Amino acid sequence: MSRTEPSLEQIEAAIVDLLRTQEIATLAVLDPHGAPSASTMHIAAEGLRVYMHTFARTRKRTEMIADERVSYAVDHLPPGGYDDRFETRSLQVKGRATLVTDPDEIALAARRSREQFPWAAHSGMFENVRGPEGGQQVFFRIDPVEAVWADHRVGLMWRTLLDFTTDGRRLSAKRPYAELFLPQG
Repeated sequence: MSRTEPSLEQIEAAIVDLLRTQEIATLAVLDPHGAPSASTMHIAAEGLRVYMHTFARTRKRTEMIADERVSYAVDHLPPGGYDDRFETRSLQVKGRATLVTDPDEIALAARRSREQFPWAAHSGMFENVRGPEGGQQVFFRIDPVEAVWADHRVGLMWRTLLDFTTDGRRLSAKRPYAELFLPQG
C-alpha cells in the first residue's frame, strides 16, 4: 500500500499546529567547549519561530548569548499510548537563538505565552520581562534552520528533512530522510 506524502504546505501547517498546542520542548545549548546541555522549557510559537523564556542569570542564557546555535525537540505523544501510536508526531529543530530586546517583540512573546499557556493568562508571570538590561527575565527567539519532522499519521516511522527560509518564517524545502545515510563524497 503506497502512502500519500504530505505537501510542504501541509507539513508547515502541521508543525505550526504542533508548536501552538504543545507547551513543553527540550532545548539544547552549547557550552564554551562545544558540549551540549539540555533543559526542559516552555515554548510559545509565532508561526514556525518559537519563544522561550528564562531568567537573566542562567547558564542557558549565558551560553545562548555566546553561541547562537541551539536545538530543540517537541512532540505530540497521544494519551492512548501504544494504541494511538499512529497519532504520534515530533519535530527536531536546529536553529539560531536571539535574545529579544525590542519592546514590541517582547510584548508579542509575552502575549503568545499567555495565549498558549492557560495557566499563565492571569499569573502576571510575563509582566516584568524586559530587555537584557532591565529585568530578571528574558525571552529568546529560536529561528529554525533545518529540522526532522516525523509524522506517524502519514506512516509509522515516516520522517522528512526540512529546510527553512533565512528568516525562519517558512519552510523552503523538504528532502527524503534517507539522504542522511547516503555516502558522503
